[in-house]
Amino acid sequence: MSVISIRISEKEKAILARRAKEAGISSGALVRQLLNTAPLATAGELLAEMERLMNGGKRSELRIVRKP
Repeated sequence: MSVISIRISEKEKAILARRAKEAGISSGALVRQLLNTAPLATAGELLAEMERLMNGGKRSELRIVRKP
């Protein structure tokens, strides 16, 4: 299984936690569910999609962290 590390702000963490709680699942499960609904080919697509989902398209503090 691949591992993705994404750095998000405290505000975005709170949004993610709230949405996960509303769905009755963990934050990790919600992220996996969101990723599985729209397969993404590149990290850029992932970043754009997560920004859209988390902030309605507004610029956010999402950053992809690449591990060597």
